[in-house]
Amino acid sequence: MVILVTSSSRAKECAAAIEQMTHRKTQVATSLARAVDFLQTHDYDVLVLDESFHQTEVSAANLLLDHAGPAMPVYVNLALHGAERVAREVQTGLLRLVREKLAAMQSAENVLRNELRGDVTGILLNSELALREPSLSEGIAERIHVLHELAENMRLKLEGASAAAPTEHAQAPFLGTREFRPRAH
Repeated sequence: MVILVTSSSRAKECAAAIEQMTHRKTQVATSLARAVDFLQTHDYDVLVLDESFHQTEVSAANLLLDHAGPAMPVYVNLALHGAERVAREVQTGLLRLVREKLAAMQSAENVLRNELRGDVTGILLNSELALREPSLSEGIAERIHVLHELAENMRLKLEGASAAAPTEHAQAPFLGTREFRPRAH
């Protein structure tokens, strides 16, 4: 959804052009109070601010941005630009929003993957060391072996996910692991 904040007489014309180009419902707020009310009650993808409105309400933009949440701000000037140009600016803002969300998701995924890699490597190494213990009972060894296999599966999934989604920075490889079998006592 899109919110257009303007006091321009061309607000409805621009809202219609935005809806036609973006296929998103567009609400018009003709006052600061109405815009804040809309922003508090709905989630918007784009907050379109008319620069002429912004100039008459000096602190309006900051207040609106404080309430906008994740909405992408797009600044337009309805006094100078036609409805088609405004709609194109909103379309560009939507594309920028999608790119930013995708980049944020990839970044979060990389952080999580890197954190899990360290933990999985620790589980693999400690389970390998535990399986080498000569005094280990067969039942405990079997349980540790199951944990080792689960951690190895997690490692393979993490490596597969990083191979499917390469990043700019090379990921640290996992330490090699060997197949361990519980010892018969």
